[in-house]
Amino acid sequence: MTPTPDWHLVVPVKGGASAKSRLHPPTGVGREALALALATDCLTACCAGMPPARVLVVTSDERVAQMARGLDARVVADPGAGLNAAVRAGRDAALADGPSLPVAALLGDLPALRAEDLTAALGAAAAYPLAVVPDAAGEGTVLLTALTGAELVPSFGAGSAARHEAAGHQRLELELPRLRTDVDDDADLQDVLALGVGAATRRALEQSATTLPPMQGSVHSFDETTGAGSALLDDGREVTFTREVFAASALRHLRVGQRLSLDLTGEREVSKLWIVGIGDDQRIG
Repeated sequence: MTPTPDWHLVVPVKGGASAKSRLHPPTGVGREALALALATDCLTACCAGMPPARVLVVTSDERVAQMARGLDARVVADPGAGLNAAVRAGRDAALADGPSLPVAALLGDLPALRAEDLTAALGAAAAYPLAVVPDAAGEGTVLLTALTGAELVPSFGAGSAARHEAAGHQRLELELPRLRTDVDDDADLQDVLALGVGAATRRALEQSATTLPPMQGSVHSFDETTGAGSALLDDGREVTFTREVFAASALRHLRVGQRLSLDLTGEREVSKLWIVGIGDDQRIG
Protein backbone atom coordinates (compact mmCIF):
# COMPACT_ATOMS: atom_id res chain seq x y z
CA MET A 1 0.00 0.00 0.00
CA THR A 2 1.29 3.47 -0.83
CA PRO A 3 0.90 6.39 1.54
CA THR A 4 -1.94 8.84 1.10
CA PRO A 5 -0.67 11.78 -0.97
CA ASP A 6 -1.09 14.42 1.69
CA TRP A 7 0.80 13.14 4.74
CA HIS A 8 2.52 15.91 6.64
CA LEU A 9 5.59 14.71 8.51
CA VAL A 10 6.81 16.35 11.72
CA VAL A 11 10.47 15.75 12.52
CA PRO A 12 11.78 17.23 15.80
CA VAL A 13 15.54 17.82 15.88
CA LYS A 14 17.22 19.13 19.01
CA GLY A 15 20.60 20.17 17.62
CA GLY A 16 23.15 22.35 19.40
CA ALA A 17 25.71 21.60 22.07
CA SER A 18 23.28 19.59 24.22
CA ALA A 19 22.26 17.19 21.45
CA LYS A 20 23.08 13.50 21.84
CA SER A 21 24.79 13.87 25.21
CA ARG A 22 24.95 10.06 25.62
CA LEU A 23 27.06 9.67 22.49
CA HIS A 24 30.84 9.45 22.76
CA PRO A 25 32.14 9.94 19.21
CA PRO A 26 35.63 8.83 18.17
CA THR A 27 38.49 11.22 18.88
CA GLY A 28 38.37 14.03 16.36
CA VAL A 29 34.61 13.85 15.83
CA GLY A 30 32.54 16.55 17.50
CA ARG A 31 29.33 15.38 19.15
CA GLU A 32 27.43 18.39 17.84
CA ALA A 33 28.69 17.78 14.30
CA LEU A 34 27.76 14.10 14.51
CA ALA A 35 24.27 14.91 15.80
CA LEU A 36 23.77 17.29 12.88
CA ALA A 37 24.95 14.60 10.46
CA LEU A 38 22.51 12.04 11.89
CA ALA A 39 19.64 14.49 11.37
CA THR A 40 20.86 15.41 7.88
CA ASP A 41 20.77 11.82 6.69
CA CYS A 42 17.34 11.27 8.23
CA LEU A 43 15.86 14.42 6.69
CA THR A 44 17.46 13.75 3.32
CA ALA A 45 15.61 10.44 3.20
CA CYS A 46 12.36 12.07 4.32
CA CYS A 47 12.54 14.75 1.64
CA ALA A 48 13.29 12.11 -0.99
CA GLY A 49 10.33 10.02 0.11
CA MET A 50 7.68 12.74 0.13
CA PRO A 51 7.28 16.37 -0.98
CA PRO A 52 9.75 18.41 1.10
CA ALA A 53 7.14 21.12 1.67
CA ARG A 54 5.23 18.57 3.75
CA VAL A 55 8.24 17.83 5.97
CA LEU A 56 8.16 20.10 9.02
CA VAL A 57 11.42 20.25 10.97
CA VAL A 58 10.94 21.51 14.51
CA THR A 59 14.15 22.95 15.92
CA SER A 60 15.68 25.89 17.76
CA ASP A 61 19.14 25.30 16.28
CA GLU A 62 20.12 27.53 13.37
CA ARG A 63 22.48 25.00 11.81
CA VAL A 64 19.70 22.42 11.72
CA ALA A 65 17.31 25.02 10.34
CA GLN A 66 19.72 25.97 7.56
CA MET A 67 20.23 22.33 6.66
CA ALA A 68 16.45 21.73 6.57
CA ARG A 69 15.84 24.77 4.37
CA GLY A 70 18.55 23.52 2.04
CA LEU A 71 16.43 20.40 1.56
CA ASP A 72 13.34 22.60 0.95
CA ALA A 73 11.73 21.36 4.16
CA ARG A 74 9.71 23.71 6.34
CA VAL A 75 11.15 24.92 9.64
CA VAL A 76 9.01 25.35 12.74
CA ALA A 77 10.33 27.05 15.87
CA ASP A 78 10.84 24.68 18.79
CA PRO A 79 8.97 26.06 21.83
CA GLY A 80 11.73 24.68 24.06
CA ALA A 81 9.51 22.64 26.35
CA GLY A 82 10.68 19.15 25.43
CA LEU A 83 10.12 16.60 22.68
CA ASN A 84 6.35 16.29 22.98
CA ALA A 85 5.87 20.05 22.89
CA ALA A 86 8.04 20.16 19.77
CA VAL A 87 5.89 17.52 18.07
CA ARG A 88 2.72 19.40 19.01
CA ALA A 89 4.17 22.59 17.53
CA GLY A 90 4.91 20.79 14.28
CA ARG A 91 1.47 19.18 14.25
CA ASP A 92 -0.23 22.55 14.73
CA ALA A 93 1.84 24.07 11.92
CA ALA A 94 0.83 21.20 9.64
CA LEU A 95 -2.84 21.59 10.51
CA ALA A 96 -2.69 25.20 9.37
CA ASP A 97 -2.72 23.68 5.86
CA GLY A 98 -5.97 21.88 6.64
CA PRO A 99 -7.60 20.78 9.91
CA SER A 100 -8.25 17.20 8.75
CA LEU A 101 -4.88 16.42 7.15
CA PRO A 102 -3.07 13.20 8.11
CA VAL A 103 -0.02 13.95 10.25
CA ALA A 104 2.90 11.74 11.26
CA ALA A 105 5.75 12.38 13.68
CA LEU A 106 9.13 10.79 13.06
CA LEU A 107 12.27 10.84 15.19
CA GLY A 108 15.07 12.86 13.60
CA ASP A 109 17.95 10.56 14.51
CA LEU A 110 17.52 7.76 11.96
CA PRO A 111 20.69 8.00 9.84
CA ALA A 112 20.15 4.64 8.12
CA LEU A 113 16.67 5.61 6.90
CA ARG A 114 15.91 5.36 3.18
CA ALA A 115 13.05 6.97 1.29
CA GLU A 116 11.49 3.58 0.58
CA ASP A 117 11.45 2.75 4.30
CA LEU A 118 9.43 5.87 5.03
CA THR A 119 7.09 5.18 2.11
CA ALA A 120 6.47 1.63 3.34
CA ALA A 121 5.84 2.74 6.92
CA LEU A 122 3.41 5.50 5.97
CA GLY A 123 1.67 3.10 3.61
CA ALA A 124 1.14 0.61 6.41
CA ALA A 125 0.00 3.33 8.80
CA ALA A 126 -2.55 4.64 6.30
CA ALA A 127 -4.69 1.55 6.99
CA TYR A 128 -5.41 2.71 10.56
CA PRO A 129 -6.85 5.91 12.07
CA LEU A 130 -3.97 5.91 14.58
CA ALA A 131 -0.72 3.94 14.39
CA VAL A 132 2.62 3.62 16.13
CA VAL A 133 5.87 2.03 14.96
CA PRO A 134 8.09 1.07 17.91
CA ASP A 135 11.86 1.29 17.89
CA ALA A 136 14.08 -1.75 17.42
CA ALA A 137 13.86 -2.58 21.13
CA GLY A 138 10.07 -2.45 21.00
CA GLU A 139 9.83 0.10 23.81
CA GLY A 140 10.25 3.57 22.32
CA THR A 141 8.47 5.15 19.37
CA VAL A 142 10.05 6.08 16.05
CA LEU A 143 6.88 6.89 14.07
CA LEU A 144 3.48 8.06 15.32
CA THR A 145 0.61 8.70 12.90
CA ALA A 146 -2.95 9.99 12.82
CA LEU A 147 -5.12 10.09 9.68
CA THR A 148 -6.85 13.06 11.30
CA GLY A 149 -3.91 15.17 12.36
CA ALA A 150 -5.67 16.83 15.28
CA GLU A 151 -5.82 13.40 16.94
CA LEU A 152 -2.03 13.10 17.03
CA VAL A 153 -1.26 13.38 20.76
CA PRO A 154 2.42 12.56 21.37
CA SER A 155 3.68 10.86 24.48
CA PHE A 156 7.33 10.28 23.55
CA GLY A 157 9.87 9.22 26.15
CA ALA A 158 10.86 5.97 27.85
CA GLY A 159 8.22 3.27 27.25
CA SER A 160 6.28 5.46 24.81
CA ALA A 161 5.27 2.63 22.46
CA ALA A 162 3.08 1.09 25.14
CA ARG A 163 1.58 4.47 26.05
CA HIS A 164 0.75 5.24 22.44
CA GLU A 165 -0.77 1.78 21.98
CA ALA A 166 -2.87 2.24 25.12
CA ALA A 167 -4.07 5.57 23.70
CA GLY A 168 -5.50 3.78 20.66
CA HIS A 169 -2.64 3.63 18.18
CA GLN A 170 -2.32 0.39 16.24
CA ARG A 171 1.10 -1.11 16.93
CA LEU A 172 2.95 -1.90 13.69
CA GLU A 173 5.87 -4.29 14.05
CA LEU A 174 7.28 -3.54 10.62
CA GLU A 175 10.32 -5.31 9.19
CA LEU A 176 12.05 -1.99 8.59
CA PRO A 177 15.23 -1.97 10.70
CA ARG A 178 16.53 1.20 9.05
CA LEU A 179 13.46 3.08 10.19
CA ARG A 180 13.30 1.48 13.63
CA THR A 181 16.94 2.03 14.68
CA ASP A 182 17.38 5.45 16.24
CA VAL A 183 20.62 6.67 17.79
CA ASP A 184 20.76 7.60 21.46
CA ASP A 185 24.04 6.06 22.60
CA ASP A 186 27.23 4.38 21.40
CA ALA A 187 25.62 0.94 21.02
CA ASP A 188 22.89 2.42 18.82
CA LEU A 189 25.53 4.07 16.65
CA GLN A 190 27.23 0.74 16.08
CA ASP A 191 23.88 -0.80 15.16
CA VAL A 192 23.12 1.80 12.49
CA LEU A 193 26.66 1.63 11.13
CA ALA A 194 26.08 -2.08 10.58
CA LEU A 195 22.91 -1.27 8.65
CA GLY A 196 24.62 1.41 6.58
CA VAL A 197 24.30 5.15 7.17
CA GLY A 198 23.93 8.12 4.86
CA ALA A 199 26.67 10.28 3.39
CA ALA A 200 26.59 12.98 6.07
CA THR A 201 27.17 10.55 8.94
CA ARG A 202 29.94 8.81 7.03
CA ARG A 203 31.69 12.14 6.39
CA ALA A 204 31.35 13.18 10.03
CA LEU A 205 32.93 9.96 11.27
CA GLU A 206 35.78 10.30 8.80
CA GLN A 207 36.90 13.35 10.77
CA SER A 208 38.30 10.99 13.40
CA ALA A 209 41.53 11.07 11.40
CA THR A 210 41.74 14.87 11.48
CA THR A 211 42.28 15.69 15.14
CA LEU A 212 44.07 18.99 15.55
CA PRO A 213 47.43 19.19 17.34
CA PRO A 214 47.33 20.11 21.05
CA MET A 215 46.66 23.77 21.82
CA GLN A 216 47.74 25.94 24.73
CA GLY A 217 45.48 28.27 26.66
CA SER A 218 44.20 29.48 30.00
CA VAL A 219 41.06 28.75 31.98
CA HIS A 220 38.52 31.47 31.16
CA SER A 221 35.63 30.19 33.26
CA PHE A 222 34.82 27.14 35.34
CA ASP A 223 31.64 26.06 37.12
CA GLU A 224 32.52 24.02 40.20
CA THR A 225 28.99 22.65 40.35
CA THR A 226 28.68 21.28 36.81
CA GLY A 227 32.35 20.77 35.93
CA ALA A 228 31.89 22.60 32.63
CA GLY A 229 33.83 25.67 31.60
CA SER A 230 35.77 27.48 28.91
CA ALA A 231 39.35 28.25 27.97
CA LEU A 232 40.94 31.15 26.12
CA LEU A 233 43.45 29.84 23.61
CA ASP A 234 46.73 31.62 23.02
CA ASP A 235 45.48 32.60 19.55
CA GLY A 236 42.59 34.50 21.14
CA ARG A 237 39.76 32.01 20.56
CA GLU A 238 37.46 30.92 23.35
CA VAL A 239 36.52 27.23 23.43
CA THR A 240 34.27 25.34 25.80
CA PHE A 241 34.59 21.99 27.51
CA THR A 242 31.88 19.78 28.94
CA ARG A 243 31.71 18.21 32.37
CA GLU A 244 32.48 14.85 30.74
CA VAL A 245 35.74 16.20 29.33
CA PHE A 246 36.67 17.69 32.72
CA ALA A 247 35.81 14.45 34.53
CA ALA A 248 38.05 12.51 32.16
CA SER A 249 40.97 14.87 32.83
CA ALA A 250 41.57 13.47 36.37
CA LEU A 251 41.73 17.07 37.66
CA ARG A 252 39.76 17.99 40.75
CA HIS A 253 39.24 21.68 40.06
CA LEU A 254 40.42 24.54 37.88
CA ARG A 255 41.01 28.21 38.56
CA VAL A 256 40.61 31.13 36.18
CA GLY A 257 43.91 31.92 34.50
CA GLN A 258 45.36 28.44 35.03
CA ARG A 259 47.41 27.21 32.05
CA LEU A 260 46.10 24.20 30.13
CA SER A 261 46.90 21.99 27.20
CA LEU A 262 43.90 21.00 25.13
CA ASP A 263 43.02 18.63 22.30
CA LEU A 264 40.44 20.04 19.92
CA THR A 265 38.31 18.29 17.33
CA GLY A 266 37.80 19.53 13.81
CA GLU A 267 34.70 21.32 15.13
CA ARG A 268 36.77 23.32 17.67
CA GLU A 269 35.31 21.36 20.56
CA VAL A 270 37.57 20.41 23.45
CA SER A 271 37.94 16.63 23.54
CA LYS A 272 40.68 16.47 26.20
CA LEU A 273 42.39 18.83 28.61
CA TRP A 274 45.36 18.46 30.93
CA ILE A 275 48.03 20.36 32.81
CA VAL A 276 51.59 19.76 31.69
CA GLY A 277 53.23 17.45 34.22
CA ILE A 278 49.95 15.93 35.37
CA GLY A 279 49.37 12.56 33.73
CA ASP A 280 46.12 10.73 33.02
CA ASP A 281 46.32 8.73 36.25
CA GLN A 282 47.42 11.59 38.51
CA ARG A 283 45.39 14.08 40.52
CA ILE A 284 46.11 17.41 42.03
CA GLY A 285 44.46 18.83 45.09
